[in-house]
Amino acid sequence: MHVHFEAVDPEKMIRFWGGIPGWGGYSVGAAKSPAVLPVVTVLVGTIAEQVQTLIARGASLVEPHDRMHALMTDPEGNRFMVVLDPDHEA
Repeated sequence: MHVHFEAVDPEKMIRFWGGIPGWGGYSVGAAKSPAVLPVVTVLVGTIAEQVQTLIARGASLVEPHDRMHALMTDPEGNRFMVVLDPDHEA
């Protein structure tokens, strides 16, 4: 799977998205853009674990999370949803 997005600082966003747990085997690409565009992604693991990992990497929580999802922004303010993989067993 390849995730491509536009970013004001592509290298910063590649480091952010490329370092997220559960993204092994995925490739990430970015193009420079003056606009901030939304990004939606699905990650594995518990929501609480992912939220804490993402906050430590520079993301922000937009809406409180529950067991199934959380709305967040990456370091440039792009919104994305963290969703529990339905096949994941906690």
